[in-house]
Amino acid sequence: MNINKSLTPFPLRTLMVCFTAWLIATEVLIFDQLEFDAKTALLEQAARALRAPEVVVPSDRPSTRQGGVKMEQL
Repeated sequence: MNINKSLTPFPLRTLMVCFTAWLIATEVLIFDQLEFDAKTALLEQAARALRAPEVVVPSDRPSTRQGGVKMEQL
């Protein structure tokens, strides 16, 4: 009994379906990773903006005036 004669060749259609499913799954994973990387970059940018030093504007006048400086009220 020869084993090679009893086996049928692997159907090409099945191979094409499996390859197509693998290709679609790989594409979905790649685009998901790209979207994740983009969101991560935006979050890091927002975090850096929150940690940036703020500009503080004084609300009262300094008590000492330097020579020759005239202050006017707006």
